[in-house]
Amino acid sequence: MKKQTRILETIPSLLLFFLFSACLLATLLAGAKVYQRVSSVMDGQYSTTTCINYLSAKVRHYDQKEGVGLGKLGQEDALALYEVYDGEEFVTYIYSFDGYLMELFCSVDGGFFPQDGQQIMPIDSLEISLTGQLLTLQCAYGEEVAEAVLNLHSKRKGAVQ
Repeated sequence: MKKQTRILETIPSLLLFFLFSACLLATLLAGAKVYQRVSSVMDGQYSTTTCINYLSAKVRHYDQKEGVGLGKLGQEDALALYEVYDGEEFVTYIYSFDGYLMELFCSVDGGFFPQDGQQIMPIDSLEISLTGQLLTLQCAYGEEVAEAVLNLHSKRKGAVQ
């Protein structure tokens, strides 16, 4: 009789323990799903925001007399950032190619191709437009899109508009 009483006293404790364990597991699973959703959104936002911040910093650095313009590298539209070293003119092209933000530093006279650039980060598309003194940058990755409009102090002579 004593043994049956102990078992009957233990059953409610075991049931309470299993209920607590099930609640804990359900909470962990729900938290994992929320974490996955937040993580995927943050990854997309990180890529587009980082892309726009990178481009904005580059443009601000080169925003001087005849420093910023638009150009073409092969068939790709590109942001063209000009500078002079030791009397020779160089250009840094920033463009989207093959799923990446690319950057190519070369002589203005050089005949380079889009695949010659350095991969910076994965992006789906990059749109750049220059209207007067306003440079519009738009970067897309996945479902996330980021945009910045910069007012240039000066622009490249003969820039494509």
